[in-house]
Amino acid sequence: MGTSVIKALKYLLLINVSLTFIYTNEVSSASPVTPPAAKMSRRLVAVQGMVYCKSCKYSGIDTLLEASPLQGATVKLACNNTKRGVTMETKTDKNGYFFMLAPKKLTTYAFHTCRAWPTNPGPAAATVTCTVPSQLNNGTNGAMLKPSKSINIAERNYVLFSVGPFAFEPACTR
Repeated sequence: MGTSVIKALKYLLLINVSLTFIYTNEVSSASPVTPPAAKMSRRLVAVQGMVYCKSCKYSGIDTLLEASPLQGATVKLACNNTKRGVTMETKTDKNGYFFMLAPKKLTTYAFHTCRAWPTNPGPAAATVTCTVPSQLNNGTNGAMLKPSKSINIAERNYVLFSVGPFAFEPACTR
């Protein structure tokens, strides 16, 4: 009785595989139906990030261990999406945070042409001696913008992009 049950199960499995093959071929041979493309809406661009001052202990190493927020550092945004391009700068607050609203001619259609990087450590760096831009997160070459979320500011739709965190290093001897 055990062998007849095994034969029956094998037969059912063979029928199941055959039907699946026939159904798959019928479905794949039918012309594919493509849904209408969703219209992507243009939204304005906002950029945020952080800038830190690294400790001498970790100078030259891609880490923010023992780093502190850098107040007054300048961050530049440059986009090559138009004939004239878009360039703007902003400064960090006491927490090392920066936020900028890009000009209205820059929309989410062209964010891929933008890069951001720290350009000047600011006046606080004079006492801390963090004057050398760090390679951390493409801080010297310019970091690509990464979309993080949609926001609404003054009844306008923006996509908030994040970059960094960036850092400046002290000129230390190792």
